[in-house]
Amino acid sequence: MSPTYRIILLLTIPALLLGLLPSCEQEALDSPPLNELDGTLSLAELRALYTGQPVHFSGNLAVYATVTMGEASGNIYRNIFVQDETAALNVRMDFAGQVREGDLVRLSLQGTVLGSYNNMLQLDSVAFGRNLVRQGEGVPVEPAVVSIPDILAGGHQAAIVKLEGVQFATGELGSRFANVAEGITENRNLIDCDNNRIIVRTSPFADFANQYLPEGNGSLVAVVSQFGNTWQLFIRSKEELLMDGERCDVGDPAGSGSFEDPFNVAYGLASSSGDNVWVEGFIVGVMETTSDPFAPSFGAPFQTNSNIIIADREDETSLENALIVQLPAGAVRAALNLVDNAGNLGKQVVIRGDLGTYFGRPGLLRASGYWMDGQGVVPQTAFWEERFSNDLGGFTSFNLLGAQDWEHATWDGGCAYMSGFAGGGNRANENWLVSPPVSLQGRSNVNLHLREAINFITSHSDLQVLVSDNYQGGDPGASGDWTLLSGFNRPPGTNWTFVDSGAISLAAFDGETIHIAFRYTSTTSGASAWQVSRLRLTSDE
Repeated sequence: MSPTYRIILLLTIPALLLGLLPSCEQEALDSPPLNELDGTLSLAELRALYTGQPVHFSGNLAVYATVTMGEASGNIYRNIFVQDETAALNVRMDFAGQVREGDLVRLSLQGTVLGSYNNMLQLDSVAFGRNLVRQGEGVPVEPAVVSIPDILAGGHQAAIVKLEGVQFATGELGSRFANVAEGITENRNLIDCDNNRIIVRTSPFADFANQYLPEGNGSLVAVVSQFGNTWQLFIRSKEELLMDGERCDVGDPAGSGSFEDPFNVAYGLASSSGDNVWVEGFIVGVMETTSDPFAPSFGAPFQTNSNIIIADREDETSLENALIVQLPAGAVRAALNLVDNAGNLGKQVVIRGDLGTYFGRPGLLRASGYWMDGQGVVPQTAFWEERFSNDLGGFTSFNLLGAQDWEHATWDGGCAYMSGFAGGGNRANENWLVSPPVSLQGRSNVNLHLREAINFITSHSDLQVLVSDNYQGGDPGASGDWTLLSGFNRPPGTNWTFVDSGAISLAAFDGETIHIAFRYTSTTSGASAWQVSRLRLTSDE
C-alpha cells in the first residue's frame, strides 16, 4: 500500500501560517456553523501539497472557491469543479450536491483526501453540508481564452476555459453529443484550423446529450479534464456553444479505407469503427508501457515493441493528433516496431487493422498488414467473416453435457466465451459452437484464419476446431463427419492474450458447403477458459 501523509493543524506546513486566517466577513456567511478553522489555503497551495502520494487531511483547514461547474446539466455526477484566483480543482462528492455555477463555497478539508486518478488531481470524500458549505453568490469566474495547444501543454487542469475558432471534426457531423438510447458516454473530436484536436466528452444524462453537434466554426466554454495522457472538455451548457460560422477546410478525414485509397489519420481520429481498413500516416513514436502511467515517446531510444504511433505530419509530437497502432506478435510487429527498427521513425506507412479504442483513445487495433518502402504484408480479403461483435452471430450453441454454455463476451472487441469453471469449481461439460453453412462454391485454396485466447488450459485436445461438409443440423455429436484441424498456431493457454492462428488450409473442402465448429470439453478435475474473437475465410478467387 502506498504511504499517505496526514496534514494536522498546519504543523507540517508552517510556511503557510501567514495570511491563512479567514476574514470575519467570510465567517459571517457560513451556515450551518462548522468547527473553528485554523487557516485557509488557496487552491494553488492545496494542489502543491500533492507530490505523488495521497494526502489525508485531519486538521481544520479550509479552501474558499467559486463553483465553475456543477451537476445541474447532468453532464457530470457527484462531481463539481471549483476555482479561485490561483488555480482550479475537481471535487468528488460522497453524494450529489446542491451547488451551481457561481456559488461561493467553503471546503473544510477535514476527512478529505487529495489524490490523483489517472493524472487528474481530485479532492475526494467530500460531503455536502459537512465539508462543502455554500457561502452565497460568488463572483462568476470568467473563462480564460486559450487554444487547444495551450490545454495540451498542461497548466489548465480543472479550469473553465473558452476556445475560439474551433469546430467538430467532419467525421463527427450528424452525430449527437452522446448515445442516449443506449446510455453511452461519447467522445467527440473538436479541432481548430491548424488541425489541433481535443476530445469533448458528454454523458448520456446531460440535458443536451440528445442534440446534434453544431456544424459550424466558432467558440465554446468548457471545463478542462484529464484522463491518463488524454485531455478532454466537459461542456456546461449547450448555450455556451456559439458555432455557426464558416468552417475551416483543414484536418478533415480523407480516403476510403482501401489499400489503394487508405484513410488518413484524421479519419481514424474522427471515427471509432471500421474493420480491416487501411490507414496511412508517418511513424512518429511509441506509447511506452514500461512506465507508470503509460506515456507517449516521440524520440529514441524506445522500449516498447507492441505498438507504434502514426500521424498525418512527420513532425507530430501531440498524442491528440495521432493514432496508436496495436502490433500483434508476428510479421507486422517484426517489420514496424521501433525497438528493433529505429530507422522507421519518420517513415510513411500504410497499415491494415481495425479502428477502435486503444489506451482509452482512438487507435488502430490488430494490425494485420502493412506497406512501407515498396514492400510489406498485404493479407487476402476475406469472403466470409464472423467477429462476435455483439452476440454469437450466426453460430449456434449445443450443450451436450453440463450446465455451462457458450456465451458472448466483450474482450478483444467481442468474442465467444466458454468455461466449465463455475460456482468455485470445475464442472464436466461438452459444448459445441457451430457456424451457419458457408458455401465454398467457386473457391480454391481456401484458408481459415482464427483468433483465440486460452487460459487455465487442460489440453488443446479439449478445445477442438473442426470442419464438416455433410453436417445436417441438430446435435453435432450425432450428425456429420467432422475433420479436426491441427498444426496451426495456438495460444499457450496460460494467459488472456489473443493469438492469431495464421492460415489454416481448408483446400480439401474447396467447392463444398461447410460448417465450422468449436468443441469444448471439461471435467471436474480441469476446465479451460476459451475465447474465440474472430474467424475469416480467404481464397485465391
